[in-house]
Amino acid sequence: MKPVNRNLLIEIEREKPEETHSSAFLLPEDYKKKDVERYSVVKILQRADDCEKIRDILRHDRCVVETSMINEVKVGGKVYNIVGENYVVLILGDE
Repeated sequence: MKPVNRNLLIEIEREKPEETHSSAFLLPEDYKKKDVERYSVVKILQRADDCEKIRDILRHDRCVVETSMINEVKVGGKVYNIVGENYVVLILGDE
């Protein structure tokens, strides 16, 4: 899969689930927490050849992008995540 039109093919790094503690409130089984972080850490899998602003980003580099701008694309039973290069806000270095 090769992205085009200044898009990045990404893998979203999932946070480890928080430990649950017993509480006094009972929630329905289908309840989903709606707190969505504004930014997500992702790993770059591929970038379009026409990316201009982040030419120095390489495969497997990690960066921070706006979560709401991540698009999920389903093709042939597989799910791919893409984001436009202009939604990258940080490139993470060696940590």
